[in-house]
Amino acid sequence: MAIYSIKDDLINSVNERKNQFGQNGNGNIISNGSSTSDIYSANYDPLIDIFELFDDPTALVDINQLMKYSNGYESQLHDEIETKREEYKNILMNSDNDPNIDEMDGEVLKLLDSFHNMKGLAEVTGNTINSMTANIKSLDYSKKNLTFTMTTLKRLQMLVTAYDRLEKQLEKQKQVKDYLEIKQLLSAVLELNKYFQDFKSIDEINKLNKLISSLKNQIINDIFNDFELEFNEELVNSTLIDACNILGTFGTAYKEQLETWYINTILKDVKQIFRASEEAGSLDNLSRRFIYFQNILSNFETKHLHIFPKNWGMSLKLSEKFCLYTKDDLKEVLNKESRIKNSVDVNILLNSLSQTLDFEVFLNKKYKYYKDFDDQLKNDETPNFTKSISDVFEPYLNIWVDYQANTIEKKLAEFINPSRMFQKTGEGITDEDSKRPEESVNVLESAAELFRIYRQILSQLSKLTTGKALIRLSKILSKYLIQYQHKVLDSILPDSKSLISVNLKSQQEGIDIICLVLNTADYCSQTVLQLEEKIKSLIEPKELSEQVEFENPNNGFLQLIIYCINLLFYKIENDIQISWRELSNFNWKLLNEVTGESRYMGSLKSIIKEDCLMIFKKISKIIYIRNLIDKLVEMLLKNIIINIVKLEPISVIMAEQFKLDLQELKTFINILPTWTEGGDKILSSSSFKTSINTKFKNIDNLMKILMVSSKPMDTFINSYFSIIGDSSFANFMKVLQLKGVLKLEVLEKDKFKYMDMFKLQLGSFEEMNSDDNQLKESNEYLEKLNITNTTTTVKKTHGHTKSGSRSIYLPSTVGTNTSNISNVSVELVNNPPSPPEPPLPILPDSSNGSASPDGSSIGKSSANFGFFNSPKIESYSFLNTKDNLEKNIAKTFSDNKSTFNENFRKFFKRGE
Repeated sequence: MAIYSIKDDLINSVNERKNQFGQNGNGNIISNGSSTSDIYSANYDPLIDIFELFDDPTALVDINQLMKYSNGYESQLHDEIETKREEYKNILMNSDNDPNIDEMDGEVLKLLDSFHNMKGLAEVTGNTINSMTANIKSLDYSKKNLTFTMTTLKRLQMLVTAYDRLEKQLEKQKQVKDYLEIKQLLSAVLELNKYFQDFKSIDEINKLNKLISSLKNQIINDIFNDFELEFNEELVNSTLIDACNILGTFGTAYKEQLETWYINTILKDVKQIFRASEEAGSLDNLSRRFIYFQNILSNFETKHLHIFPKNWGMSLKLSEKFCLYTKDDLKEVLNKESRIKNSVDVNILLNSLSQTLDFEVFLNKKYKYYKDFDDQLKNDETPNFTKSISDVFEPYLNIWVDYQANTIEKKLAEFINPSRMFQKTGEGITDEDSKRPEESVNVLESAAELFRIYRQILSQLSKLTTGKALIRLSKILSKYLIQYQHKVLDSILPDSKSLISVNLKSQQEGIDIICLVLNTADYCSQTVLQLEEKIKSLIEPKELSEQVEFENPNNGFLQLIIYCINLLFYKIENDIQISWRELSNFNWKLLNEVTGESRYMGSLKSIIKEDCLMIFKKISKIIYIRNLIDKLVEMLLKNIIINIVKLEPISVIMAEQFKLDLQELKTFINILPTWTEGGDKILSSSSFKTSINTKFKNIDNLMKILMVSSKPMDTFINSYFSIIGDSSFANFMKVLQLKGVLKLEVLEKDKFKYMDMFKLQLGSFEEMNSDDNQLKESNEYLEKLNITNTTTTVKKTHGHTKSGSRSIYLPSTVGTNTSNISNVSVELVNNPPSPPEPPLPILPDSSNGSASPDGSSIGKSSANFGFFNSPKIESYSFLNTKDNLEKNIAKTFSDNKSTFNENFRKFFKRGE
């Protein structure tokens, strides 16, 4: 009973574990319907329950309990087996003395004898049955053989009958054969004859097979003869298409033989008339060759296309073979021309190339939908005849590419015509290109037209080659882009005199032209990058694309953009000089109270507004307007601080007035973007607001500390720490000097007294504030503010000129910022700013085919300014942010000061 108790406990434990873990991942109960999963079954498989019990690692926590049950169960079973075994031995021992055992042995022997007798009787019965059915089996085999013989004879009769009918049909129709009926009879003969291929050892069958082969050859010969008669118009047979199908049943060899014969026959005249050695085969007569073939193709489709199955594609194969013949002939002709004359005439080459391209386009259009009705072609792609003939011209494409230089040169001559020089996109254009959404407004039409020509040339060349000819073309395009910059954009830019002229019309015209050139240069720069990317994508192999570069022309356009921005900035900077003089001439010592913004500030805002309204509406890109505003803010703050420093000592009232003026100026600056379309993008930019606040913060803080009374001194020092936020005693001394607390003559005498007070208050301030509010070591703005030499006249910068003509120097603010005040001359307040430095020409690399077609050098042109050789501008992307633009402006102009070129060209006025 103990064993059954342990067994029941184990079963219960198994069932509990199965109930606990017997669900799969989806929550469904695992089926236990198999007999092998029943622990009472003789076929019980423990692995099933083991895998269910231990379906995951967490189930192993119960393994000790299960092992205990299993070991106990195993031990009890072992004892039970031993008990049963002893009982069985006892039964065997007792059976030896049992008298019934002998009787049982006798019965078994009788049973075995009966079995042997029955087996012998079964064998005798089987032999009897076999002897009785032997005749029946023989009759069955005979029936099968007779049936096979009758079937074979019947098929032989059908074959002979079909053969006789086919033979009679051929004899009867000697002139015009009905290939539809012949095809049906021949199909029957060939199908029946397949059955007798295993009977060729029989003479009669072998003879019949030879007759059928002979008849097949006769049909093939008749088909070819009928096609020849049809071609010579000596026979009209409407069933020739069935003859083609008959050839198709014989295999591809006969089909291809007929196709080759027909194509060679129909193109025989073309090969004879337009041979490379004949005059008709010259390049001059290439158009005649194409017209002649088009007539052949038209006649074929009218007369003979219907006699060929559609899946043969005879029209397509005829065109392909003609292209192959023509290509071979042209290759021979071009080789001969180049050997005899050393070069192919470019006009003839261009004519021939154009005609070839037109012919290929004609074929592509003709077979555009070819695959739609030809379902049996293995290749279901639309046939493409591009380069099927024209690639023979590829070795001679350099002649064509060089010729394009003449086309572009003529266009450049048209662009500098006064009647077209200032024409914008859309003006005077009546063709379908007049509305091009990809071209910017307020852009020279000549730039748009130049790139249209470039696209057309590139499109033509890309159809012919993907190799080195594209690289050669890129160098030519690059060269003429530089010439366009120099001859067109350079020429129309106004002299700086027109920007500061008293004539308002002259100023307006100057601004209009500068903005027009700026927008055009921007358009060209973007399009140049697209052109470079397009050419590189066309070149194969891709390694060759590294030789394509438009860096020189793109840098030229970028530098021209910078120069135009500086010209516009120079105009504003020059106009507001009157405001600085007004600020400087006002007697600030008489100021008793702050009643509103200063007079100079009203004048300053009025002038800036007038100039910005003229400029902003002409510039197409918000980024350039943003750059102008940033430069303007830096210039204004720099000049204001220069004038304030000159007014030392600064009283509290003066500081309050200047703080109010700065607040008014900041408000004014924030509304500048609203004067242009799309200015909301600038206003919504967090970087713009941050930039403005940062630039005004330093000078605003300086005004705040100047507004604080210097007595008592300890309170003033604490205010300095709170407002300025640094621990620099040198900066503190500058503030005292600006307030007039210290004079230069007593500076050294009182310096140590204030130093002791400063250190004492500094220690107290730091103790009262946490580590997060510690003072900076030095305020950068004050550190760079130089007030020791403001009362003296700074020497004039060498080479500086006050003349209204173009100076080679930049506006006073180019490349600087308000933090660099120590290097700025106070004299700039009294003297007008110098105009921006005109750049020197960028000359194309002579190794890249940069020489002009007429042999002249680009650098010898006498425009009023050219382009300058500056450090390489890495990418157009620098224009995407103000900081990068400023950085590149400073880099471009700061290190390139050269002697002024007195021989610059005079301003090119419209209409002259």
